[in-house]
Amino acid sequence: MIEYRLATREDNQKLLDLTSNSGMAGNMALRIDRFPNFFALNKLRGKTYVYVAIEGSTIVGSICVSDQEVYINGNQTPLFYISDFKVAPSHRNMGIGLQLTNEVVKYLESKDADFAFLNVSKGNKRPFVFFSDRKNYPDFENIGIFNIYQFIGSNKKQVHSKYQINQAIASSEILQFLNNYYSKHELASVIDNNKIEKTQLYEVREGDQLISVMCLIDTMDLKQNVVIKMQWHLKFALSVLNSARTFFRLSKLPLEGEPIKMLYIKYFAVKSKDPKLINELISLARRITFQKGYAFVSLSLHEKDGLNQMLPKGIRFTFQSVGMLVSMKDSKMKMKGIKEGIPYKDYSIV
Repeated sequence: MIEYRLATREDNQKLLDLTSNSGMAGNMALRIDRFPNFFALNKLRGKTYVYVAIEGSTIVGSICVSDQEVYINGNQTPLFYISDFKVAPSHRNMGIGLQLTNEVVKYLESKDADFAFLNVSKGNKRPFVFFSDRKNYPDFENIGIFNIYQFIGSNKKQVHSKYQINQAIASSEILQFLNNYYSKHELASVIDNNKIEKTQLYEVREGDQLISVMCLIDTMDLKQNVVIKMQWHLKFALSVLNSARTFFRLSKLPLEGEPIKMLYIKYFAVKSKDPKLINELISLARRITFQKGYAFVSLSLHEKDGLNQMLPKGIRFTFQSVGMLVSMKDSKMKMKGIKEGIPYKDYSIV
């Protein structure tokens, strides 16, 4: 018999086991491990509840829901982020996924929730089944594709530039700059000190005016991305790059089944849309990645974000995911504004 309840700290190892046995299907099969503490990443997501399905002493399914405060149509609005939706391969097609989502819906109803968001790998159709045809509520809607760029770490020498990039510390000025920038994006989290306290901050100024802020975060102690299956041409490309990495001063790239050592560009706020400045910020992030012995630095942008066309075209890999959003109160005008705007998602916490 399957039982459903909220997870406790004592469930940590069982949740880690479930995660290790449950990959994400898609154009590239990925597993996101959470060693050593499954619950640690949730602190970055916001107040999070973890629902589990248990058979005997084994956790055979999970789903998380996190309370976040985000910008929708320029206004601060509650958003509920649904993640870690997993069912053990041995227990699929038994209704467990549906019942787990029922637990989340009951929680959302208790919070009088409107907007809920989930993210799936492009090509992964399975979650759509569990969130469709639910009575009394609209279906989740596709709000577009997110491009997840992974730039290879590089020790290429810095060229002379008119811009000076300096390391910075968290300040009210930086928080205001970031919130002013991201308030123009849909679903971007309201940024406070907790969001940037564990990041490396870099700023660019013209005179006294702040024109750019980049935040790097290392989440390897919270999650580890493992590619469990990749297409043959990616395997070939990685093999070629690894054989030539010393000559080109590039980071060592992971093989199939190995954890991907990765930094994330958590925030990339550029007031001056100068491709040279954007290139120099990415180049700095790549040097830091190389110096740490990591493989990639990752940046995610919605397909409609103009920065997509300004990023350096050098060696990089691009993966895609799909953003799915529902308005449980059928707030049509707000949904329309979100679809017409540029959504944002922080992939360091996915």
